Amino acid sequence: MAKKMFVDLERCIGCWTCAMSCKMDHDLADDEYRVTVRTNGSGAGIDRPQGVYPNLRMSWQPIYQKSCTWCAERLAQGLPTMCEYACPTEALAFGDDADPESPYSQALARCVGRHYHVFELPAYENSRDGVVYATRA
Repeated sequence: MAKKMFVDLERCIGCWTCAMSCKMDHDLADDEYRVTVRTNGSGAGIDRPQGVYPNLRMSWQPIYQKSCTWCAERLAQGLPTMCEYACPTEALAFGDDADPESPYSQALARCVGRHYHVFELPAYENSRDGVVYATRA
């Protein structure tokens, strides 16, 4: 019914490959991003962990901007979205949420089966609709 992106936050390593591959594939300007990667840590800056040694925590979260087109031109050619294709940890899965065989549905089922917390960003984040996240926390 609807095309969606699934993000397994347990697999994301904050490498920015999704964002950089998008920039390269769409020939975006230096200051233009359709995907950014948020560091969830102390809030004191990029890649700063939360907590006190030895109990440090940090994670990353790809944030899709409203300008993201889900690589419509690639999908029309039968190719995966560039961010999903380039992700080295297979943290991203795109597909039809009504098709149980789509990569999206398969990844969602795997994480739900492991009792992950599944969520979407609230409207005040002003991010693209259709992005679903999963994490153990």
